[in-house]
Amino acid sequence: MRGTNVLVTGADGFVGSRLVSRLATAGARVRTLVRSGFAGPHGQPGGQLRIRGDVTDRQSVERSTLGAEIVFHCAWGGSTLAEARWINVEGTRNLVEAAASAGARRVVHLSTMAVHGDSLPSLLTEDCPFDLGGDAYGVSKAEGELAAFEVGAASGVEVVALRPTLVYGPRAPFWLMGYLERCRTEQLALIDGGRGLANLIHVDDLVDAMLLSAVRPGVAGEAFLISGPEPVSWREYIGHFARMCGKPIPPSVPLLRARIEVQCSRVYSALTQRRRRLQGMDLKLMAQRTVVSIEKARRLLAWEPRLYLTEGMAVCERWLREQGYLARAPGVPGRAVEATVRRLVAR
Repeated sequence: MRGTNVLVTGADGFVGSRLVSRLATAGARVRTLVRSGFAGPHGQPGGQLRIRGDVTDRQSVERSTLGAEIVFHCAWGGSTLAEARWINVEGTRNLVEAAASAGARRVVHLSTMAVHGDSLPSLLTEDCPFDLGGDAYGVSKAEGELAAFEVGAASGVEVVALRPTLVYGPRAPFWLMGYLERCRTEQLALIDGGRGLANLIHVDDLVDAMLLSAVRPGVAGEAFLISGPEPVSWREYIGHFARMCGKPIPPSVPLLRARIEVQCSRVYSALTQRRRRLQGMDLKLMAQRTVVSIEKARRLLAWEPRLYLTEGMAVCERWLREQGYLARAPGVPGRAVEATVRRLVAR
């Protein structure tokens, strides 16, 4: 990527910011499309140029894509279906059209596993149909991915889509910070003992796949599921947070009771302003027994995830202690783990 002109949307987000850092380290000439904050030359390695704008604003999109060879589309948003479609579908259409007009070679579109909905088979592959009747996020991201491929095919710009699973790592707002706080305050429960499967991907492994998708020949028009080396149980995943916080493993709730509790606690939480120990997302995810296949990405992208959960959570724990979210002294990883962490963080 050295010397390549690259545009990143959603660059201030969790995944986008890590991607920008890696691109700068690789010597790419990076510009970012940002909705707020500082605009202009940015004091980061690689001379990042920040352009104020929005994917729904055609003028700012055209300005940001001018001269870009590779475009990484990480921006998303919207709380209602109408808002989500405006940002995730029309915004994506704007971006790919502008990239094509600017002469970009390829657009890497960051999609999501959620395009397949919640009723998943035991083995999920890219051939599983989209769920166009689900929640606003999943539906709009599915329609946005379809729009990206449609515009790409019509305009001649290459489009590659990645569908990551649950992305964790330092700074992850939900899958790290959210669960850490819930474990710390004991506002969390495991459904059916946490035997369900969590398909997780560390942000650095996802960025590896994004970088390969930008340059790998013969993958234009393809979509790839991106997940970690293997699924883990929710009990194992949440257990890492409990250990970090010095808390017990959260209690178990049978699935039927969890469904009732989620419905009732919505009213209780609204009346008392107290946080719930089970949320709708928990109900969707903790009951899953799906294994996400990454064989297509392995075969066509020559990509391989490098961080198993133990290594990935060691990276997270070190960052949490360095940032003061956890005390430094207790639970410091041993020398072998520390050496692994130092190598991974320095990557």
